[in-house]
Amino acid sequence: MHLDGLNAHHDKAVAQKGVFDRAIRAIKAAQDAGFAVNVNATVFDGYPANELADYLDYTAKLGVNVSISPGFAYERAPDQAHFLNRQKTKNFFREVWAIGKKRGSKWQLSHSPMFLDFLLGNQEMQCTPWGMPTRNVFGWQKPCYLLGEGYAKTYKDLIETTDWDKYGTGNYEKCADCMAHCGYEPTAANIAFSNPLKMLKLAFTGLRTSGPLAPEIDLSKARPAEEHHERIVAEEMDKIERNKAA
Repeated sequence: MHLDGLNAHHDKAVAQKGVFDRAIRAIKAAQDAGFAVNVNATVFDGYPANELADYLDYTAKLGVNVSISPGFAYERAPDQAHFLNRQKTKNFFREVWAIGKKRGSKWQLSHSPMFLDFLLGNQEMQCTPWGMPTRNVFGWQKPCYLLGEGYAKTYKDLIETTDWDKYGTGNYEKCADCMAHCGYEPTAANIAFSNPLKMLKLAFTGLRTSGPLAPEIDLSKARPAEEHHERIVAEEMDKIERNKAA
């Protein structure tokens, strides 16, 4: 279920009054029917840290798990002014987690501790975009859930025909500020399996909310952003017309 915050914040985010209340009724109906419920919250610039902490306290009482995604600048979003960059993301989530620690909150998050440690800026990662790919009516989206620069017919084609070295933070302008879970949770899982001692240490120390941030990835050599939307739309429309003709 999509739930970006508490009542006023969520309704503002989706630009429609009453959506929060309907979403809560739907969640409770699903729970009454025996379903486990997960909600997804996208966090944008300007979200007060204490309000997100209130939201996480509320969802814990509601009995749902939460997936949090920092607002990454989708290339075709009409409002480009309210997305978080990496520095803001790390400092913001440190503040939120510090509030949660002070309150003694027990939040139910659908994230690994390793990913959350990355989100708080305590370690740096590169994304694993093929770890959580997107498939829609056009096929397998290249290169990832957040960027659409073409499609592959099969997952095998996606893996073999995508030049993965061209993408990711430090490689491509469009990826500069991304810290979304769809690319970094797979990386966190790989780290946890390949370096279990690091995971064990994190389990004992917990998430650090102060101190130096991990060094940022160098963005100076990232290749310029490319525009592919119009080409993709033209290609797909051409396919539709040819299929109609056939």
